[in-house]
Amino acid sequence: MVICACVDGKVWTAAEVQELRETHRIVCGSGGICRHNSNKASEHRLPMQLTPAQLYVGRLHGFLEQDKPTPAVLDEPPTEAATSWWTNAWVALKALFNPAPMTDAPGSPQAKRRKLSDPDAKDSAVAVDVPLHHRVFEDLWSQGFYITSGSKFGGDFLIYNADPVTTHASAIIFVLVSATLSPQDIVGYGRLARAVKKNCVLAYLNQRRCLSYTTLTHTSTTSRADRPRGPHGRT
Repeated sequence: MVICACVDGKVWTAAEVQELRETHRIVCGSGGICRHNSNKASEHRLPMQLTPAQLYVGRLHGFLEQDKPTPAVLDEPPTEAATSWWTNAWVALKALFNPAPMTDAPGSPQAKRRKLSDPDAKDSAVAVDVPLHHRVFEDLWSQGFYITSGSKFGGDFLIYNADPVTTHASAIIFVLVSATLSPQDIVGYGRLARAVKKNCVLAYLNQRRCLSYTTLTHTSTTSRADRPRGPHGRT
Protein backbone atom coordinates (compact mmCIF):
# COMPACT_ATOMS: atom_id res chain seq x y z
CA MET A 1 0.00 0.00 0.00
CA VAL A 2 1.45 3.32 -1.12
CA ILE A 3 0.32 6.23 1.04
CA CYS A 4 -0.06 9.70 -0.47
CA ALA A 5 0.88 12.69 1.67
CA CYS A 6 -0.03 16.29 0.94
CA VAL A 7 2.47 18.86 -0.31
CA ASP A 8 3.11 20.02 3.26
CA GLY A 9 3.55 16.45 4.53
CA LYS A 10 0.15 16.00 6.17
CA VAL A 11 -1.75 12.69 6.25
CA TRP A 12 -5.51 13.06 6.58
CA THR A 13 -6.94 9.57 7.08
CA ALA A 14 -6.76 7.43 10.20
CA ALA A 15 -6.25 4.25 8.17
CA GLU A 16 -3.12 5.65 6.51
CA VAL A 17 -1.74 6.89 9.83
CA GLN A 18 -2.28 3.42 11.30
CA GLU A 19 -0.62 1.81 8.28
CA LEU A 20 2.43 4.03 8.64
CA ARG A 21 2.74 3.31 12.35
CA GLU A 22 2.06 -0.42 12.47
CA THR A 23 3.61 -1.53 9.18
CA HIS A 24 6.42 0.96 8.53
CA ARG A 25 7.26 2.21 12.07
CA ILE A 26 6.65 5.82 11.03
CA VAL A 27 5.27 7.77 14.00
CA CYS A 28 3.52 10.92 12.80
CA GLY A 29 3.28 14.08 14.85
CA SER A 30 0.13 16.09 15.37
CA GLY A 31 -0.45 18.46 12.46
CA GLY A 32 -3.80 19.91 13.51
CA ILE A 33 -5.06 22.48 15.98
CA CYS A 34 -6.94 21.01 18.95
CA ARG A 35 -8.15 22.41 22.24
CA HIS A 36 -5.90 21.77 25.19
CA ASN A 37 -8.77 20.07 27.01
CA SER A 38 -9.54 17.77 24.09
CA ASN A 39 -10.26 14.20 25.16
CA LYS A 40 -8.35 12.81 22.20
CA ALA A 41 -4.75 11.70 22.54
CA SER A 42 -2.25 13.43 20.27
CA GLU A 43 -1.75 10.30 18.16
CA HIS A 44 -5.52 10.22 17.40
CA ARG A 45 -5.81 13.77 16.08
CA LEU A 46 -6.05 14.44 12.38
CA PRO A 47 -4.33 15.55 10.28
CA MET A 48 -0.99 14.03 11.25
CA GLN A 49 2.27 15.65 10.17
CA LEU A 50 5.23 13.90 8.57
CA THR A 51 8.72 15.36 8.95
CA PRO A 52 11.06 15.85 5.95
CA ALA A 53 13.17 12.91 7.19
CA GLN A 54 10.10 10.65 7.35
CA LEU A 55 9.05 11.72 3.85
CA TYR A 56 12.57 10.99 2.60
CA VAL A 57 12.53 7.46 4.06
CA GLY A 58 9.03 6.80 2.75
CA ARG A 59 9.89 7.87 -0.79
CA LEU A 60 13.22 6.03 -0.68
CA HIS A 61 11.59 2.74 0.32
CA GLY A 62 8.53 3.16 -1.86
CA PHE A 63 5.68 3.30 0.64
CA LEU A 64 5.11 7.07 0.52
CA GLU A 65 4.25 9.51 -2.24
CA GLN A 66 4.00 13.27 -1.89
CA ASP A 67 1.75 15.53 -3.90
CA LYS A 68 3.55 18.00 -6.13
CA PRO A 69 2.86 21.71 -5.67
CA THR A 70 0.63 23.26 -8.31
CA PRO A 71 1.96 26.37 -10.05
CA ALA A 72 0.37 29.63 -9.01
CA VAL A 73 -2.17 31.02 -11.47
CA LEU A 74 -2.13 34.76 -12.10
CA ASP A 75 -5.49 36.53 -12.00
CA GLU A 76 -4.71 38.67 -15.04
CA PRO A 77 -1.94 37.24 -17.22
CA PRO A 78 -0.03 39.82 -19.31
CA THR A 79 -1.07 40.20 -22.91
CA GLU A 80 1.05 38.84 -25.75
CA ALA A 81 1.90 42.33 -27.02
CA ALA A 82 3.13 43.46 -23.60
CA THR A 83 5.23 40.33 -23.16
CA SER A 84 6.81 40.76 -26.59
CA TRP A 85 7.63 44.44 -25.95
CA TRP A 86 9.34 43.72 -22.64
CA THR A 87 11.26 40.80 -24.13
CA ASN A 88 12.61 42.91 -27.00
CA ALA A 89 13.49 45.76 -24.65
CA TRP A 90 15.38 43.41 -22.33
CA VAL A 91 17.34 41.85 -25.21
CA ALA A 92 18.33 45.30 -26.51
CA LEU A 93 19.41 46.42 -23.03
CA LYS A 94 21.54 43.33 -22.50
CA ALA A 95 23.25 43.85 -25.87
CA LEU A 96 24.47 47.29 -24.74
CA PHE A 97 26.36 45.94 -21.73
CA ASN A 98 27.21 42.39 -22.79
CA PRO A 99 29.31 42.21 -25.96
CA ALA A 100 29.04 39.08 -28.07
CA PRO A 101 31.29 36.35 -26.61
CA MET A 102 34.30 35.22 -28.58
CA THR A 103 33.98 31.68 -29.86
CA ASP A 104 36.93 29.31 -29.85
CA ALA A 105 37.55 26.82 -32.60
CA PRO A 106 36.67 23.24 -31.60
CA GLY A 107 39.74 21.37 -30.37
CA SER A 108 41.78 24.50 -29.65
CA PRO A 109 43.56 24.83 -26.28
CA GLN A 110 41.23 27.68 -25.33
CA ALA A 111 38.17 25.53 -25.97
CA LYS A 112 39.60 22.65 -23.92
CA ARG A 113 40.39 24.92 -20.98
CA ARG A 114 36.92 26.45 -21.18
CA LYS A 115 35.32 22.99 -21.13
CA LEU A 116 37.35 21.85 -18.11
CA SER A 117 36.55 24.98 -16.10
CA ASP A 118 32.84 25.01 -16.98
CA PRO A 119 30.85 23.98 -13.88
CA ASP A 120 27.96 22.88 -16.08
CA ALA A 121 30.19 20.31 -17.75
CA LYS A 122 30.11 18.10 -14.67
CA ASP A 123 28.28 14.82 -14.79
CA SER A 124 24.58 15.53 -14.36
CA ALA A 125 24.02 12.05 -12.97
CA VAL A 126 25.72 12.94 -9.66
CA ALA A 127 23.10 12.64 -6.95
CA VAL A 128 22.33 15.55 -4.69
CA ASP A 129 23.86 15.11 -1.25
CA VAL A 130 21.38 13.84 1.31
CA PRO A 131 21.31 15.88 4.56
CA LEU A 132 23.06 14.15 7.44
CA HIS A 133 19.89 14.45 9.52
CA HIS A 134 18.00 12.39 6.90
CA ARG A 135 20.81 9.82 6.63
CA VAL A 136 20.84 9.22 10.36
CA PHE A 137 17.06 8.85 10.46
CA GLU A 138 17.08 6.36 7.59
CA ASP A 139 19.91 4.36 9.16
CA LEU A 140 18.17 4.13 12.54
CA TRP A 141 14.90 3.21 10.85
CA SER A 142 16.67 0.48 8.86
CA GLN A 143 17.94 -0.99 12.15
CA GLY A 144 14.36 -1.51 13.33
CA PHE A 145 13.85 1.41 15.70
CA TYR A 146 10.78 3.56 16.14
CA ILE A 147 11.87 7.19 15.95
CA THR A 148 10.29 10.39 17.25
CA SER A 149 11.50 13.95 17.76
CA GLY A 150 14.12 14.44 20.45
CA SER A 151 13.43 18.13 21.04
CA LYS A 152 11.92 17.34 24.46
CA PHE A 153 15.42 16.50 25.72
CA GLY A 154 17.36 18.84 23.45
CA GLY A 155 18.32 16.16 20.92
CA ASP A 156 17.45 15.36 17.32
CA PHE A 157 15.69 12.00 17.78
CA LEU A 158 14.41 9.60 20.39
CA ILE A 159 14.63 5.91 19.53
CA TYR A 160 12.40 3.12 20.82
CA ASN A 161 12.72 -0.66 20.62
CA ALA A 162 8.91 -0.93 20.31
CA ASP A 163 5.93 1.35 19.71
CA PRO A 164 6.33 4.57 21.75
CA VAL A 165 2.85 4.00 23.20
CA THR A 166 4.01 0.83 24.95
CA THR A 167 7.61 1.64 25.93
CA HIS A 168 9.98 4.43 26.91
CA ALA A 169 12.73 5.82 24.70
CA SER A 170 16.01 3.96 25.06
CA ALA A 171 18.31 6.72 23.82
CA ILE A 172 18.56 10.32 22.69
CA ILE A 173 20.24 10.83 19.32
CA PHE A 174 22.37 13.91 18.65
CA VAL A 175 23.38 14.49 15.02
CA LEU A 176 26.81 16.14 14.98
CA VAL A 177 28.29 17.96 12.01
CA SER A 178 31.81 17.39 13.37
CA ALA A 179 33.17 14.32 15.13
CA THR A 180 35.42 16.50 17.31
CA LEU A 181 34.08 17.18 20.80
CA SER A 182 35.40 19.33 23.61
CA PRO A 183 35.65 17.94 27.16
CA GLN A 184 32.83 20.29 28.17
CA ASP A 185 30.56 18.76 25.52
CA ILE A 186 31.28 15.23 26.73
CA VAL A 187 30.56 16.23 30.33
CA GLY A 188 27.32 17.89 29.25
CA TYR A 189 26.10 14.83 27.37
CA GLY A 190 27.04 12.61 30.31
CA ARG A 191 25.09 14.77 32.75
CA LEU A 192 22.09 14.72 30.44
CA ALA A 193 22.25 10.92 30.25
CA ARG A 194 22.21 10.75 34.04
CA ALA A 195 19.42 13.32 34.45
CA VAL A 196 16.97 11.67 32.03
CA LYS A 197 18.20 8.08 32.64
CA LYS A 198 18.71 7.42 28.95
CA ASN A 199 21.70 6.77 26.75
CA CYS A 200 23.06 9.70 24.76
CA VAL A 201 24.06 8.57 21.27
CA LEU A 202 26.23 10.85 19.13
CA ALA A 203 25.79 10.29 15.38
CA TYR A 204 28.46 11.61 13.01
CA LEU A 205 30.46 10.80 9.88
CA ASN A 206 33.81 9.13 10.39
CA GLN A 207 36.94 9.65 8.29
CA ARG A 208 35.58 7.32 5.60
CA ARG A 209 32.35 9.36 5.45
CA CYS A 210 30.36 6.48 6.96
CA LEU A 211 27.87 6.86 9.78
CA SER A 212 29.26 6.11 13.22
CA TYR A 213 27.71 6.19 16.68
CA THR A 214 29.22 6.84 20.09
CA THR A 215 27.08 5.99 23.11
CA LEU A 216 27.50 7.81 26.43
CA THR A 217 26.01 5.99 29.42
CA HIS A 218 26.16 7.04 33.05
CA THR A 219 27.43 3.95 34.87
CA SER A 220 25.78 4.79 38.20
CA THR A 221 22.28 4.59 36.71
CA THR A 222 22.54 1.86 34.06
CA SER A 223 24.13 -1.56 34.46
CA ARG A 224 25.58 -3.41 31.51
CA ALA A 225 23.00 -6.19 31.86
CA ASP A 226 20.06 -3.77 31.78
CA ARG A 227 21.47 -1.58 29.04
CA PRO A 228 18.97 -1.25 26.14
CA ARG A 229 19.84 -2.01 22.56
CA GLY A 230 21.52 0.88 20.77
CA PRO A 231 22.33 1.73 17.15
CA HIS A 232 25.46 0.46 15.44
CA GLY A 233 27.48 2.26 12.77
CA ARG A 234 28.28 1.37 9.18
CA THR A 235 31.69 0.08 8.09
